[in-house]
Amino acid sequence: MIFALFAVAALLVHHSTYATTPYPEQNPAFQEYQNQSPYFPLEETWYMAYRNYETDPFFGGTAKCVRVRETDPGQNGAYPVIVEYDPSFSSNITVTLSLSPEYTLKNVLNFHPQGQDISVPAYTVYKDVKKCDILRLTYAGDGACAILVPKSQLGNHAVCCDFIFDLLCGTHEKYMVYDPSCP
Repeated sequence: MIFALFAVAALLVHHSTYATTPYPEQNPAFQEYQNQSPYFPLEETWYMAYRNYETDPFFGGTAKCVRVRETDPGQNGAYPVIVEYDPSFSSNITVTLSLSPEYTLKNVLNFHPQGQDISVPAYTVYKDVKKCDILRLTYAGDGACAILVPKSQLGNHAVCCDFIFDLLCGTHEKYMVYDPSCP
């Protein structure tokens, strides 16, 4: 029931506030479905299942098997993680959380590659720690989204996650990043 209400609300927001926000999910009314704070530190490895764009300039280009795992619980709101892909590449990154304008809950993941003076934001479209994390990755292009799932959900993640992805990120071509051969 809550997913149906979310879908209807998303459509209404799209029609009523599209001129003032670039994406329909960027609305403080949805922040309880976008809050990242309770999910850190990560309890398990998260895999990018698919995305709606071919090449990711930050997470390995066209690499397969993109996954993120936390290396320790973190301190002062900074969480060290390792991003791994294609079977043996890894990069140390620090994740911090921040707020979108008018939000009171943290819905933005900021990726800081260690040893570099840059930060790449990922805006939460929808998050359910047991099922999926749908992210809008504006650095990868207009409308770019990816869906990540915890290792425990690989191969059987929730249909509601696919529905929300299609509703808010589009139904155009999906580029599969995970496959059963991934470590």
